[in-house]
Formats: sequence, structure tokens, C-alpha cells
Amino acid sequence: MADIRTAPTAGGAEPSAPPERSRSSWRYPDDGGRDRRLDLLRGYALAAMSVNHFGLSQSYVHSVSGRSSFLISAAEAFLFISGFTLGFISFGRSVDTSTGRLRQRTWTVYLATIGITVGFGSVALLTHLELWGGFEAGGYDGVWQWLLDVVTLRTAFNGADILITYVLYLGVAVAAIRLLATGRTRVVVAATAGLYALSLLGGGDEGTFGFASFRALLPNAPLFFGGLVLGYHRADVARLWRRVPWRGAIDVAVVVAAVVLGVIHAGGWTVWTSLGEAINGPDLTEPLGRREFQMPLLALAVVGLYLRALWIVVDSLWVPLRRALGWLLLPLGEASLFTFTMHLVAIPIMFNLPFWPEEDLGRPAATVWVVAYLVLIWVAVLGRQVVLRWLRSGGPRRAALRRHGPIGAVSALVAVALVASISPSGAAGTFGSEAGEFEDGGEVEEIIELVEEGELSVEEAIEILEEEGVPPAEAVELVEGATE
Repeated sequence: MADIRTAPTAGGAEPSAPPERSRSSWRYPDDGGRDRRLDLLRGYALAAMSVNHFGLSQSYVHSVSGRSSFLISAAEAFLFISGFTLGFISFGRSVDTSTGRLRQRTWTVYLATIGITVGFGSVALLTHLELWGGFEAGGYDGVWQWLLDVVTLRTAFNGADILITYVLYLGVAVAAIRLLATGRTRVVVAATAGLYALSLLGGGDEGTFGFASFRALLPNAPLFFGGLVLGYHRADVARLWRRVPWRGAIDVAVVVAAVVLGVIHAGGWTVWTSLGEAINGPDLTEPLGRREFQMPLLALAVVGLYLRALWIVVDSLWVPLRRALGWLLLPLGEASLFTFTMHLVAIPIMFNLPFWPEEDLGRPAATVWVVAYLVLIWVAVLGRQVVLRWLRSGGPRRAALRRHGPIGAVSALVAVALVASISPSGAAGTFGSEAGEFEDGGEVEEIIELVEEGELSVEEAIEILEEEGVPPAEAVELVEGATE
């Protein structure tokens, strides 16, 4: 992802470096403005992530989303692109300006994380709507204890835990940007490499530090902070790359290697089992789970290979790709946080429709549902653009609403949660009840019976119990105790 030929300057201009001798009419035009390739790639990553979280994996759309089982995931691509973009826009600007904007961005993402958890937690308390995962209201002395865990990022709900990794990376990036701006890039590289090595030595158990993070922080640090360093030194990397002989042939080899690995992966690694086990681990069908908590060096190299291949493809085929998909992906990529939040809202909206068909669908029908879900997110993103234009075109009242709206919204959600905790009528029960307690004990017995009959594995049964709100330790005890 290094072949990028623009770099911002302190004055805000972005002059282009000398162009290549020949550029295809399909390639990205280097006009020195905002790099739309990053928006397109980020939009694709968010769309793929949204599709994979939605389910109905038999749809045709899932054929291009990776189904969360490919050699690179949408979340991994998003982390790298986010770090790269942050580094790029920070270069050439004053340290105070860059870190000030970054702190504001961190605060915004933090508020979104809290808002999602508190908002959907209130919905779980007040209604019987189906949400993402089980809401564990039990085990707390009261709503204030739960809220304390929420604001300290120790618990999350309805997919908000995925954002916690991003919040923490952004917070650390404030220091990293200061080091990069003062010429201490080696310190950032060494710290990232050291933390990654520590995660490898720990076997993937370290790196969460008590946060309710979707991903182990240390194994995935090279993606975000590696992207940050490359983005900050974008112009230097581009100059070095232009000096490499046969760079065109190298790019072709990268794309071919990515295609070949993808084909072998799709075939179940039957033609090269040892390589599949080296990349994905013994369980060839669950590569993402291994990368989330361990990210072995070879797997990280494969992720890097695909990131570079994606960049080459988008750069080389920019014109047709923008014409075919720009209307969808560019708005999603430009409003990344809002897009992510809206997909968490859209999932329960679709799941709770009275005519929701569950999972028993053929590929065409499943595709229609997935497309409708994506359209819902896309329409919301376009609506946001209209609202922002309205806010920016007004006077001081609209400006104040734009500045203070997020914290006001989160405060309102906290108030709703307090009211909901007093007289809950939803499926989660009251605060202070026994953690993980099922209202229907027969459901536990049914799951145990399925395990005893061999129709469910122990791992599958534990996963089902956790989705129903049973704490992991209790789920393990229930299943393993019944099968001894």
C-alpha cells in the first residue's frame, strides 16, 4: 500500500510527486486532493463487515464479503486503513493540531461506544426485541455499577465491544503521532514490534488488559500502528518504491499470489495442507478466530499481502470500480463511524420485522434480504449528509447542536437506562438478579441433551449458552458438568 504519490504540507497544500511515465486511463488520477481510494477501500471493508455480521451467509453478497472465514477480514482491513489515513493526514501539520483532532476523534468514538451499549441495553430491559447477543443485567448490585463498567470499557453490548479496540488504539496514537512528528519513528516501530512479540510469546492470552475488547490488542497492533507509520511517511515510501526495479512485475506477482492463495483456501487447502495449517492453524475453517487472539507472523504476512493486492487493484482499476460501486462504497467510507453504528442499528431492525424469515432461505431470497439491509444503511448515511449540511449552514444554535449533540444524546440514553432499570419489562430481568440465569430452564436441559446425543459439540453448546446471556465460566461448567 505504499505506491501513493501525494503528501500534505504544513500549509495545507498537497502537491503531487512526479507522475509515472505512463498511466492507464483506468488508474487513479493523482490530483493532489483527498485520496478517494482510501474511502473506497474503507467503504468496502465496512460493507463486508456489515454483511458478515448480518448472517444469511448463503447469499450471493457473502461471496465477496469473505464470510468472516477468509485469509483477511474486513475488520483487519479497516484497522490498517484507519491507521494509514490517520498517519497521512497528520503529516505536515502541527503536532498540536494533529493530536487535538485525534483526541476529539477518540472522544467521539468513545461516546459512540457508550451510547450503543447503554441505548441497546435500555432496549433489552424495556422490550423483548431480539438484539445482538444476550444482555447480562444480572450480577450487578444496581444500574450504577453496570454503568461504571460501561464507561470504563469493561463491558459492552450489541457489537459495541468491537469499537473498544479502536478507542484504545486511537488513545495510544496521540503519543505515537508526537513521536513521529519529532523524528522518533524508530521508537514507534520498536514499541509496536515489541508488543507484538510479547503477544506471540504469551500464546495469544495477553493483550486485552481487562477491557471488553472484541480483539486482543497486542496481536493486532501491527495493523493499526504499522498503517500509521506508513501513512505518516507516505511520500518517502513512495519515492523509495519508485526506485525499485521491476516494481510492475512485483505488483503482478503480489496479485497473482493473492489469487492463488484465495483459490487454495476456497478448496479447503487440499492441495497444500501444510501451508494452510501454518497460516490458519490446525482448524483450517476458523482462521479469523486464530488471528484475533494470536495473529502468527505468517498470518500477518498474508494479511499484508492482501492489503497490498487490494490497493493495486483499486489503483489500477479505479475508473470502472468507481463507476460500478462508488455510489455505495464512497459514502460508507467517508462516514465510517456512522456507517458502523448504523449497521448495529439496522441488524435488530431487520431481525425484528414481523415477516423476518429466519435462516431457512435459498440463495436468491437471502440475497434480497442482505441487499435490503445494505440499502437501509446506505440511505441512513445519505440522510446524515443532508442533516450535516443543514447544521453547517446555520448560525450559532446549529453549531452548538453539532458540537454538543453527541454528549447530550449519550446523557439522554443514560437517563433512559436509569428509568428502565427501575421497572424492566424486557427479557433481561432486573439488575442484581443471578447472572446468566435462564427464565426457561428447559432450554438448558435441551442443549445438554443435544450434547449427550452427539448432535452438538461441547464448544457449540457453550457458544449457544453464551449467546443467551450465560457467563462463559458458567456455560463451561454447565456443559462439561453434564457430560462427565
